[in-house]
Amino acid sequence: MTEDRAARPLRIAVVGVGPRGLSVLERVVSHTQGAGRPVELVLVEPGELGSGVHPAKQPDYLLLNTIASQLTIYSDEQMVPGAPVTTGPDFLAWCGRQGVPAAFDDFLPRRLLAEYLQWAAEDLLGRLPERLTVRHVATAARTVEPSGGASGGAAVTLADGTRLDVDLAVVTTGHGLAAPQAPPSAGDLIDAPYPLPDQVEGVPAGATVALLGTGLTAMDVIAALTVGRGGEFTDEGYAPSGREPRIVLANRTGWLPRARPTTTRERRAAPAAHLTREAVARLRERTGDGRLDFRRDVEPLVRSEALGRLAGATPEEVAAVERQLSSHHGGPERCATYEDYARQLRERAREDLAEARRGLRTSRVKEALEVLRDHREGLRAALDPPGLTEESHRYFMGAYTALVNRTVIGPQKERIDELLRLMDAGVVVPGPGPDPALERAEGGGWTLASTLLDTPHSLHVDLVVRANLAWPAADPESDPVADSLRAWAALGPGGSLRLDRDGFAVPREGHPPAPRAVAVFGPPAEGASYYNHYVPSPHVWSRALTDLDRVLGPVLGRVPAVGSPRGEQQATQ
Repeated sequence: MTEDRAARPLRIAVVGVGPRGLSVLERVVSHTQGAGRPVELVLVEPGELGSGVHPAKQPDYLLLNTIASQLTIYSDEQMVPGAPVTTGPDFLAWCGRQGVPAAFDDFLPRRLLAEYLQWAAEDLLGRLPERLTVRHVATAARTVEPSGGASGGAAVTLADGTRLDVDLAVVTTGHGLAAPQAPPSAGDLIDAPYPLPDQVEGVPAGATVALLGTGLTAMDVIAALTVGRGGEFTDEGYAPSGREPRIVLANRTGWLPRARPTTTRERRAAPAAHLTREAVARLRERTGDGRLDFRRDVEPLVRSEALGRLAGATPEEVAAVERQLSSHHGGPERCATYEDYARQLRERAREDLAEARRGLRTSRVKEALEVLRDHREGLRAALDPPGLTEESHRYFMGAYTALVNRTVIGPQKERIDELLRLMDAGVVVPGPGPDPALERAEGGGWTLASTLLDTPHSLHVDLVVRANLAWPAADPESDPVADSLRAWAALGPGGSLRLDRDGFAVPREGHPPAPRAVAVFGPPAEGASYYNHYVPSPHVWSRALTDLDRVLGPVLGRVPAVGSPRGEQQATQ
């Protein structure tokens, strides 16, 4: 780049324009209102702008796991206090405009969110300030790296070999999923269940399928193999179509995730009393290098926060909360027999479903556990630089994140109710206890064998579907951009990218120091920060938008407002 920097537009590339990339567009639109240097924004996205992993063509039984009122692509003063905003309809308001009947707490079909995001992209592109020009490059990116020249900047290389030289590259490639493999024949392993229902169309009716994992992906697979094949839930239970396979559930803990509780439009979480950024900062002052041991330093804050919501609770309710918050310690439970395990699984699921139906505020157990969502910013503060010790980082991103997911980021309560009905109908059956072993069987198929039942038990299955997807995964084919970043950027524990607090990739040792010109947000940043895979919520402070402002505000001539306003709800999804 040899032009006089002051005489040409500031060039910014957004690499991957799903929901998080669309938020970059919104923030640039907001920050370029008024006079200033011309800005050229290049949107590098081979598909539709905005929708990312939410294709508009998918069946309505694939539901969002966030209620309709908690999603927006626009901004307001509460989301980014002190920063410029671009207002517009949130997802619920947009649904109303489209004639879609929706309550504030409905879990709507994902295709509607895809349509909203695509609509919002067009709306934002039609509202560009005078000094902002936007160009959509409908080609996939292959590499992103610092330019290496004296003037700084970054270089984005496209799949066709074109090189884009920019002042700033913002990488928001999402989950970077490659084109799926062809559906396998019976007896094989379906390693990538998306897109649905395409990936499971080859599963024969009447076959026995082991489903590895019982989280949100598993619920999608179950829906595709049941209602997606003509089955129907009725007042009496589940009416099968005859096209379903028999589905065997298998996961490490052996138990179903907790159902999402009913909430109210008015609910706002009380300010954190223990799990605060200030408390985490004080703990850092006591260590030599500022890094924390999550189990020793932060988990007691979580426990105190949860127990603080249990005024008037029964001893049984307190014990239930403490048991759940420590359920990741010590490994999976043992059970006597398969029948005993299957009975306990149903009983626990029904008890939790009853608490979910009582809802937040009414269910003390659900309200106490909800601190893991309400005060997620306290957990993020522990992971933000200088972060955790390496061993503790692996513990947090592994066992503890799994605990959070199955405790407060589980399926809708309706999904758990449906799962119990499917068990009653014999379409779904529990696997052979917690943490079963999976091996190929002689003569074809697979064997699931118990490892934690006093009386051994095994089940033969024809097909295995892996629904326990892991992220991030360093795969040059499915995510070439992330692979290119790892060629020059420093890596943290588990292979996550090492980013500074503003989101810029840090060059690894042996590479020359580079100007901060490549920033990473969304799922590719997972590990350097925590919980990056969500669409912002309206009317509450937004970590996602505030982090984008840390990068975009200075280069666009504005000082960003950063930090989390004390006393406001920290997370709603």
